[in-house]
Amino acid sequence: MNSMASAGGADRSVDLDQVDTLPFKLTLAGQAVAGLVFGLAPLLATAAYASAIGFSGTDAIVYRLGGAATFGYAVVALVALTRIVCWQQMRIPAIATLTFTLGAFLASALELVGGATPPIVPLVVVAGLVFSAVAAYWLRRDQGPAMDAGQPLDGPGRLILGLATLSAGTFGLLPLLAPAPFATVFGLAGGDPWVYRLAGAGCFGYATAGIASLMASGYRLVRIQNLAAISFNALGAIGAWIAVVGGGGGWLAPVVAAAATFFTFALIWVDRRYAPSR
Repeated sequence: MNSMASAGGADRSVDLDQVDTLPFKLTLAGQAVAGLVFGLAPLLATAAYASAIGFSGTDAIVYRLGGAATFGYAVVALVALTRIVCWQQMRIPAIATLTFTLGAFLASALELVGGATPPIVPLVVVAGLVFSAVAAYWLRRDQGPAMDAGQPLDGPGRLILGLATLSAGTFGLLPLLAPAPFATVFGLAGGDPWVYRLAGAGCFGYATAGIASLMASGYRLVRIQNLAAISFNALGAIGAWIAVVGGGGGWLAPVVAAAATFFTFALIWVDRRYAPSR
């Protein structure tokens, strides 16, 4: 956020970057821990994870897809903690995080009102509000110097990002807002609607980030979020193919397996095409 020059001389706050502050780094650390725990657990130990949080574990593919989506948010935090980045590169991932956490709050509030009893549900209501407030604060503060936005996206790149955004929006909003019809359409058992809603919230974050990416002036502003999307699709594809081979996952498994595999390679191509050479 650029500041006006003060009467005593140029205001140097424009040179400050909120990414370099300790509070922001602590925010990233919290996001990394939450993303790793709630991303890897449903991916690697679906039944044990479901039992630990008080749910049945039916429709394992939904658990795995939710875990894949959540892990992408950990990727963002880990990249920002281990590489030199600036706020301009983190704004789009922050939009995704705010969408996810607000969606997680909505998902949990709806289940709580509907009589859900597992303790994880009210816990996520509180956590969703806290994480949303923190993400909104950083987006509102918006402090960081301008940077070279990099190569603009042209037709092929915009087409791929547009399709990925449409896919994330569809498979985000439907399970978030209508888990039972979503399960029916794709031939799933439909157990644990809270898990459907939470997975949808995680996926929908990629859709709002995709819209912001399409509006960005160059790929350097998009790249960190694209790395998260690549991780999400790669892990989602693996989970879906496991379901296909195992004969589970209804119609959702082959649809996601095909789509996520395509987007994994397509988004890698986008990164190779538009990323700076050094």
